[in-house]
Amino acid sequence: MSRREQLGLIVSIFSVLALSGHASLLAQDKALTTGQPKVEVLVTTDLSEVGLAGTTVAQRVTIAPGTRMADHTHTGRTSILIMLQGSLTEVRGTAKHEYKSGDVIKVSEGTTHHAENYGTMPAEYIEINTTAKK
Repeated sequence: MSRREQLGLIVSIFSVLALSGHASLLAQDKALTTGQPKVEVLVTTDLSEVGLAGTTVAQRVTIAPGTRMADHTHTGRTSILIMLQGSLTEVRGTAKHEYKSGDVIKVSEGTTHHAENYGTMPAEYIEINTTAKK
């Protein structure tokens, strides 16, 4: 392959990558509807079983496509989220993070955040909340 052909190939690859990134940015510019997620409690565990005061609750959370949750604060609880399907954007103040199936997210006590689903399919995750009794 000539140098000219190699350069053309490189330019083509960068063009595709740039357009892909640009399409992602455009998706995040579309208006979202503020809504509530669907929450299904799967199991609740009393931590007194292991000598602690509090509970751990596992729940399945589903956020519809084109939906933005309202800001909320994890007061008195810490959470672990395990993405099952789809993708979501988590927003903490001005910081945004993208998560997809298989990702694990830690949300510490006192964290204020919300989730946004710019995808075309529901974003679904398991949320495990631990709350201590003081």
